[in-house]
Amino acid sequence: MEIAVLCTPKCLVALVAAAAASSIASGAATTTVVDIPTREATQRFLYVRPDAPVANIIFLPGGTGILGIANDASMPTIAGRCAPFARNRDAFAARGYAVALVDQTSDGKIRQYADIREVVRYVHGRDNVPTWIVGGSASTMAAVDFVVDAPSDEPMGVIIFSPWKPDLVRAALVRRPALVIFHSDDALSVPFVDPLFDALTAASAKGRIGLAGGGGGAECGGSHLFMGIDADFVAAIAGFIDKNNPARR
Repeated sequence: MEIAVLCTPKCLVALVAAAAASSIASGAATTTVVDIPTREATQRFLYVRPDAPVANIIFLPGGTGILGIANDASMPTIAGRCAPFARNRDAFAARGYAVALVDQTSDGKIRQYADIREVVRYVHGRDNVPTWIVGGSASTMAAVDFVVDAPSDEPMGVIIFSPWKPDLVRAALVRRPALVIFHSDDALSVPFVDPLFDALTAASAKGRIGLAGGGGGAECGGSHLFMGIDADFVAAIAGFIDKNNPARR
C-alpha cells in the first residue's frame, strides 16, 4: 500500500532499570526519567506512558542527538526544546502511544543500535505492543538502520521526518511499514523525500505526507521541524500508525 498526501494546515526483558528522579502524572499519562544499563554504560530516556498504550514510539533526535534530559525531566538543549516528538510527546500519549525520547548514553554515544535495543526491550517489557522507530534529519539513517537490523519477527514500523541524506540501498531493505513526512517549504529535506520514498520498495506499507503552513520558530529550524503546525503533524502521524500498526492488521 502506498499513501501520498499533501496537507494544508486545516487538514489534518525483565525491566532491569533504575528510574531516576520522580514520575510526573500528566492526565492519563505518566512521565518518567529512566536509566537502563547498556554495554558498559547507561542509556537515559524520557518515558511518557499512557495507561494502556496501543504502540510504543522510540524517538531518536536529530541534530547533536542530545536531549540533555535532567533528573526533573526538563530538556534544555535545542533538540530537547525543538524536536517535534519532544514538543508533542503529551499529544502522542493522549492518542494512546507510549513515547521514549532517547538521549545520549553515559559514555557520550548517540544512536547506537545496542543502546536503542535496550530501550525497545524496556518498553516492550512494559507493554507488548508494536514499536515505531522515529528518526529525522541527522537521525534519518539511525532509524532506518535499526529497523533493517532488528529481528524480523518483531512488530515494528519506521517514521522518518524531514529526511537528510538517506542511504537508498539500506532503505530498500526496510520490510516494515514506513512513513516519510516533510514540510513542503523545507528546502533542506524536500530533495531527499522522493528518492527515499521510491527506495522503500520492500516496505509492507509506505506513506509520504507533505505538510504546509505554520511559521516562526527560527531557533528551532522553522519548517524543518514543523513549527506552528503541531496539531497537523501529530494527526498525520497518528493516522498512519493507526492504519498500519502491525498488531491491528
